[in-house]
Amino acid sequence: MISKNIPYTQQELKLAYQLVQADLFNQLLKAPAGQTIKFGQLGKFTKTEQLVRSKQYGQHVYYKLSFRCFSKLKKAFHEQLSRKYRK
Repeated sequence: MISKNIPYTQQELKLAYQLVQADLFNQLLKAPAGQTIKFGQLGKFTKTEQLVRSKQYGQHVYYKLSFRCFSKLKKAFHEQLSRKYRK
């Protein structure tokens, strides 16, 4: 969460998000299949290689990217849903 005491400009925030996205993009590209990449205290990405065989198209290989939340993010999601569906 962004602190309200520090006045970041929209341009500074945009640049920060672009840097984070570029760094994550490069880490995911460089990572070999099976490697895990931590995303701060939020969770981790795991890159795996998948193989699909089809009679019509033959063999196709692609990367699958999965994300697993750490407990801090899981708790925040749970609280968010609890507030949403509280009656």
